[in-house]
Amino acid sequence: MMEAFHSFLKNSPMMAYLAMMAPRLVELHRVLKETGSLYLHCDPTASHFLKMLLDGVLGAECFRNEIIWKRTSGHSDAVGFGSIHDVILFYTRGADPSWNDVFQPYDDAYVEQYYGYKDPDGRRWMSDNLSASGLSGGGYEYEWKGVTRVWRCPRTTMERLDREGKIFYTRNGIARRKRY
Repeated sequence: MMEAFHSFLKNSPMMAYLAMMAPRLVELHRVLKETGSLYLHCDPTASHFLKMLLDGVLGAECFRNEIIWKRTSGHSDAVGFGSIHDVILFYTRGADPSWNDVFQPYDDAYVEQYYGYKDPDGRRWMSDNLSASGLSGGGYEYEWKGVTRVWRCPRTTMERLDREGKIFYTRNGIARRKRY
């Protein structure tokens, strides 16, 4: 693979970078547990070369995802589109990798802005639309508590949400979902 890269990259800085990365990726593969994952952060100018290199080292079947990390809001560079993201290549060693969900609390300002309602127990929630009006793909048309419209969920889901206390009603009697 490195010979193939060299045939078109010649003695360029990108070739030097790939020559430096190749043995490191081989070593990472060697020490990675069967349940392990590898996340390689790179910029878009090298991501396609690194993906081919990782496919060669780990195997294309071990590729799981390309994650885009937005570094900044959109802007125009002097010429062309703005460079605003990096790439994270996600690979696993085996077919059954460990997965640990990662949660991060919202900032207080975000909670104040978007979760403006409180239940009696203090849990905060936002008002979410249960109407499917205008959505592509339609919805479910039926009467709910005296209001007939196209809803986002079937009647059975609406009944479950109501039993769980996850629906509130506006002054006009329109059902809305509590999103915690």
